[in-house]
Amino acid sequence: MRQRVSAVVCATSIATLCISHLAHAAQTAPAPAGYPHKTIRFITGFLPGGVSDTIARVVGEKLGERLGQRVIIDGRPGADGLISMELTAGASPDGYTWFLGTPVVTISPSFKRKLPFDPVKVLAPVTLIGTSPTILVAGAGVPATNVKDLIALAKVRPGGLRYASSGQGTTNHLAAELLRVTANIPLTHIPYKGAAATLFAVLTGEVDISFVPLLPAIPHVKAGKLAGIAVTGARRAQALPNVPAIAETLPGYDVTSWYGLLVPGGTPPSLIQRLNAETNRVVEMADVRDRLSAQGVEVQGSTPGELMEFMRVDAARWAKLVKDAGIVLE
Repeated sequence: MRQRVSAVVCATSIATLCISHLAHAAQTAPAPAGYPHKTIRFITGFLPGGVSDTIARVVGEKLGERLGQRVIIDGRPGADGLISMELTAGASPDGYTWFLGTPVVTISPSFKRKLPFDPVKVLAPVTLIGTSPTILVAGAGVPATNVKDLIALAKVRPGGLRYASSGQGTTNHLAAELLRVTANIPLTHIPYKGAAATLFAVLTGEVDISFVPLLPAIPHVKAGKLAGIAVTGARRAQALPNVPAIAETLPGYDVTSWYGLLVPGGTPPSLIQRLNAETNRVVEMADVRDRLSAQGVEVQGSTPGELMEFMRVDAARWAKLVKDAGIVLE
């Protein structure tokens, strides 16, 4: 049976959402009386300086301007994103707490046996903001420059290849496990603390390969310090058009990071509709698209329903991968 592992639901249709439909929604979305009348908190699960923090700041600033209120970024890293999700889930559903959703929302239910809630059920979707693939890189000492050669090398090298990740249940961990299962090759997982550490590990030869964010990897690939083997999305990345996608060798392979605006469950539909309309206007702004594209993010909006289906299918396919790969849950 062919394993369907797309990180998006109907990726093509989501990437080409009808702009006229979004514009109509923006025109008809009712504005709840008096909203907003105080500062809005935008929670993220990551430290300042990363892609997620940048997205929250860029989008939050523009939304604040449109809504006429200050938006503060509240970074709450820790516990693999659980802290930030718990804060959001427990907040009042009044439109004054936002959350930047990422794959941790859909991955975490498969890795936390005692997770106190299902993020997909307790966080209400507003809109997708964008997606971004990661890139599979190999160290200078690895005699492979493409996916086919890397697979062949892993099969003949004793013990296979060593790969670095940011920890169990992270996107780069599951990207490697998907490669292991799909290509049927031996890989050894070596976890590190954070994406920067994984990049350093492959640069110094502590590991053979790693899946890392596009932005920090690009300078090392262009300098020849790392081999850019392939990107993990269903198609080539705009930022690295000459680097193939893994799917060109392994059809169906797709691991794409996503970013979306979520709010606490129970938030009134009128508020969600208003925020959806305003956020889709923001992500169509040229300066916003340029700033996020510089972070390797391919900007795209959605309806709340499309993001809900996106999250539901994403969670289901991660759960399937955990089972198929025989990953031991925490």
